[in-house]
Amino acid sequence: MDKTQKNKVSPIDCDEAARRFSDFMDNYIKGKAKVELMQHIADCRHCFERIEFEQMLKAKVSAMRKITSIEKKAAKRNMKEMISKIYSA
Repeated sequence: MDKTQKNKVSPIDCDEAARRFSDFMDNYIKGKAKVELMQHIADCRHCFERIEFEQMLKAKVSAMRKITSIEKKAAKRNMKEMISKIYSA
């Protein structure tokens, strides 16, 4: 085996890429598995868009966990007021 074949990354399919997304986003995936996934994402528009969406969703969920109970109560109150205005119109 020559040097170029030794360093060649074996391709993975979309199903395998999807199985690795969570570990990738949590920075648990390393080495060859990470390189394979990153190469697949670079070559596959569908998987690129999917992981981009999942990263955005994860960030939003994480941000929501940081909302205080006072903010949650205020948001609920605002939503109730908006709903009552819609139904009273």
